[in-house]
Amino acid sequence: MNYWALGFGIGGGLVVIGLARFVWKTYNDLVIKRINVDKQASHVEVHLKKKFDMIPAIVEAVKGYAKHEKGTLEQVTKLRSQWGRSKSPEAKIKTANMLESALSKLLVIQERYPKLKADKSFMNLQRSIGYVEKELVHERKVYNKRVGWYNGQIQVFPKNLVAKIFKFEERPFFSMKG
Repeated sequence: MNYWALGFGIGGGLVVIGLARFVWKTYNDLVIKRINVDKQASHVEVHLKKKFDMIPAIVEAVKGYAKHEKGTLEQVTKLRSQWGRSKSPEAKIKTANMLESALSKLLVIQERYPKLKADKSFMNLQRSIGYVEKELVHERKVYNKRVGWYNGQIQVFPKNLVAKIFKFEERPFFSMKG
């Protein structure tokens, strides 16, 4: 009996088993991290939707007082529907940032219109948006933390080899604008 061949066969088999175990574990870890990123992205989206669902009421409140702000009102309305139609995470993030910028301009308008600033329903809307914004900031931080973990895992050797084979792609960070 050739003990060298038997030794190489057993050694080679152990290497193959070890490699298969590594690929299997790495794949499962990356899938779990990707699921966590997607789950957190949906939490962010829920809070953005809550915030953006208040836009029609804000637009109506501002319309009554600030007729000269038509361009800002139209921009906010257009971006809100564009956000709703966005499919990819990158498009949603980009549109959400533009919408939040336009919305903050809309909320600053109250400074030029004292009657609007004193309007109770407008004040309640602002308070509600502030509350949702606090929740949103927290959800974004958690999302970005999970994206950082996930993106880091698919970039480091040797996990990046498994990530490339199974087409794991980087996820975008959510900027803290707005």
